[in-house]
Amino acid sequence: MVALDVIILAAGRSSRLGEAKALIDLGGNSLISCLVARLQKLTNVAITAVTNADLLADIMIQCPSIHVVLNPDPEKGRTGSLRCALESILERNGRLPNRLLIVPVDRPGWSIEIVRLLLESDVSCCPIWDDQGGHPLFLVGNDIKGVYLSSGDVPLSSLIQRKTIRVNFPFLHLNIDRQEDVNKLLLASKEDWF
Repeated sequence: MVALDVIILAAGRSSRLGEAKALIDLGGNSLISCLVARLQKLTNVAITAVTNADLLADIMIQCPSIHVVLNPDPEKGRTGSLRCALESILERNGRLPNRLLIVPVDRPGWSIEIVRLLLESDVSCCPIWDDQGGHPLFLVGNDIKGVYLSSGDVPLSSLIQRKTIRVNFPFLHLNIDRQEDVNKLLLASKEDWF
């Protein structure tokens, strides 16, 4: 039985970076395959990646152990991508998940220890470091239903009240948008937690 559903958000067009963030090469492995390998260290996890038409085949080939879902209209934002993934989970399982971890592909600065801290919560939460929130985002119960029932173009922050959990993790705010961020990512990928 699945104890945790994970959605990896990888549907953005990466216009500022100029290359697909999910497919950034980290020493022979793509960023998304590295995130999947890290998440698979958790017990009883089911991973769904939601992506755009340009990346669908590449992600399916690089991550054969996960479900890959197409968001036909990724310009509507992350909430729309989450709804696509939740529809797929509902179709496969006959129900929405009770516990959901949301992992944006362009925010890889978290460790499995941070995820385990989030999973101890009985309310929706995210990590915070240096007074700034980060990722991943952990949702429970009615918050998941609220995202599923939303219009899809509503910002996630307006749908969910989340508790913050303090962590001491300088990589938490790693955000892959520009080439200098890719350089930081390459350094981070050499860390034990990565």
